[in-house]
Order: sequence, then structure tokens, then C-alpha cells
Amino acid sequence: MRILYDHQVFSLQDTGGISRYHYELVKGLQVFEDLRIELLIGGNASVLPFTMLRNGQTRVTAWNTRTKPDYARYAINEALLSLLAPLRGRLDVYHPTLNRIMPAVRSRRIVVTQHDCTHERFPHLFRNTDAFIRIKRKIFSLADAILCVSQSSRQDLLHFYDLDEAKTHVVHHGFSPLEEDPAMEPIEPTEQRDPRSTPPGDPYLLYVGSRTDYKNFMSLLEAYAQAGLAEDYRLVAVGGGPSSAAEETRITQLGVAGRVSLLPRASDRALAKLYRDASLFVYPTLYEGFGFPPLEAMSLGCPVLANRTSSIPEICGKAAFYFQSQDPAELAAALTSTLQDVDGLREKRRLGYEQVRLYDWSRTARRTLEVYAGCSPHSADSQSHASIGVTGSSVSR
Repeated sequence: MRILYDHQVFSLQDTGGISRYHYELVKGLQVFEDLRIELLIGGNASVLPFTMLRNGQTRVTAWNTRTKPDYARYAINEALLSLLAPLRGRLDVYHPTLNRIMPAVRSRRIVVTQHDCTHERFPHLFRNTDAFIRIKRKIFSLADAILCVSQSSRQDLLHFYDLDEAKTHVVHHGFSPLEEDPAMEPIEPTEQRDPRSTPPGDPYLLYVGSRTDYKNFMSLLEAYAQAGLAEDYRLVAVGGGPSSAAEETRITQLGVAGRVSLLPRASDRALAKLYRDASLFVYPTLYEGFGFPPLEAMSLGCPVLANRTSSIPEICGKAAFYFQSQDPAELAAALTSTLQDVDGLREKRRLGYEQVRLYDWSRTARRTLEVYAGCSPHSADSQSHASIGVTGSSVSR
């Protein structure tokens, strides 16, 4: 079987969840000797070592570029790779990395991945929701199979789009552990440290991710202040770029200035240490197609309090504490009760280690290959497919 992945996501981001998904998927598929894999990545500056995937069964067309990840890079790669694609002949499976088909690619089957319906659920957050939905509707109509990263993601897909459920398949992501500082002691799943014990310095609650509206970070700020936790715990938020004026103003108004740290970004090693040392990881998001941060926390022995919404209970199972509300007062109560539940914190830590083991990239690759092999080929050659615009691709996961 010959499979091709295109440049799209790598033209628009140098790091991110969708890039890692395709990297780990290809790496997992390489154990199957009867596969031939084509990666048409083009100019990129990805933090992932795609060129190291080259071997006798995987051909990687990629080169370094200083062009920043945006639509200019996308257009350059599209033009150059459209000249190369016909030379690859007719493939068995074409798996585009975002929401557009390259017309120059010819294949017997088209398989796409449905990550989430953020644009559909929160249209007010985006300038181009209508165009983005038209793009997705077109590619879904062309696809022979649609991979959904969670059952929740599939339910959303079928809610917003008129599709045959039979061509949708739930294939969970695997999990990629964060690289840790070699000097750190390894964590044993049987470790029974006191949940109240913390390393030197103030104990803290941890939040990781962007702070856009649907991530519900402002509710966490409100809850942190309402619960009166600032005296005993700092609040550390990682990711999402520099703090906004609105965030700084609200932090001051809530009387927690000096106790809240907004870190624009962190290396994997720094983030791993933050997870390991945190008293509690809090995930108040209103919506996720999958959600990696809770699994990252669990893998490093940090208990999790999460909003019971979308895919979160599906992915975290019994290994997390939950609340279910957009009301900061409800979250404040959940924070207080969770931090006081010493036995519960210890048990969730134990269950977290077990939960993370459910997500394995080799299993993801095997299930994906089953979908590739099992879906019926489309009737028309992909050369006849109309070009689909790239407007509004969401690649910041």
C-alpha cells in the first residue's frame, strides 16, 4: 500500500498537536513492511525531525526554510509540490494533513482526520467561520473515510455535517511523554508520596494551554480568587503567549496580583518539571476534540481537576476529578474540595498512571491502517476534484 501525506499543516505551523499527530502516525506505520509512505512536506522549520523518518519505505520531500509559517509559505509549497505530486503516480491512500485536497495528487482513496468542531461551536471567535465550514463540508464529501480522534469528536461531526456515519471511525491519539531533565528522578507508578507534599517554594495550581475564550481561563482566575486560595497556592499558567491588558487588569481587580504567573511558553523539560511539582492541574476548558494536557499531567504524577465536557471524560476516564459548570463559584467549590481530599488525590494519581497507558501511538497507527485498508475507493480519480481553499485552517493546537 502506498500512502501520501501533504504539506498543509507543516506550511502553517512549526509545532503543534496536528503536526505531532502526523509525525507519530508515520513513525508508527513504519513497522509495517508492506507500506510505502510519501511525505510531501516542502519548505518547513518544524521542531519535529521528519527527515529522520527517511528509510527504504518512507520518502520525505522536505527542506529547511526561513519563511515563517503562514499562507506565503503555504502558497510556495503548494506550487512546488504540485509539480512533484504527479511524478508519484497513483497512490492507494491520500491523507491530507488539513482541510484541502491537492488536485495534483492522484489516489484511490482519500482519508481525512476530524480533530474538533471549534469553529462550528464557537463561530464568534473566528472571522471566517462560514468559509471554513464550506471547506470542511467539501473535503468530508470527498473523503472515503473520516478518522475522528474521539467519540465526542465524531458526535460533533455528525451533528454539524450531513454525513454517512458508516464512513466515520474513532481512532484515539497516542500519547507522547514530555522530555524530562535527565537529572530528574524517574517517577514510579507505585509512588505513594503525600499529595500535600510539595518541593521547596510555594505550592501552586497549574494551567496549561491557550487562554482564548472557550478555554475558560478567566473563570479559573475568578474561582481561584473566590476560593481564597491565593494565601496558600500560587496559580501558574503556561502557554498562550504574553498576558493581555484585560487579564492583567482582572488579576489586579481580584486582588491576586503577585500570586498569578502567566508564562508565555515553556520548553518540554521546563513544562515537565512544572507538572511534576504542581499540587493540582486544572483544566476548565469548555471544549476539546481530544485534549493532551490532562494526560501530560497524569504521566508526571500530577492530579487533574477537569471540566466534564466534550471529550474530556472520555479521555480522562476515572483518573480525574470533575466539575461541570461555567460558573466560577462552582469551580471554586471544586478546587477547595479537591485540594482537601488527600486520599482522593493519591488515588487519582495512581489511576492517572494507568489511564495514560491506554493511549499508544502504535495502536493509533494500527487502527488507522485498518481504516486505510477497509474503506471503499472513491469512484473518481482525485485529479478531478475541485481545489478547496485553505482559508481559516485551525492549526494552533
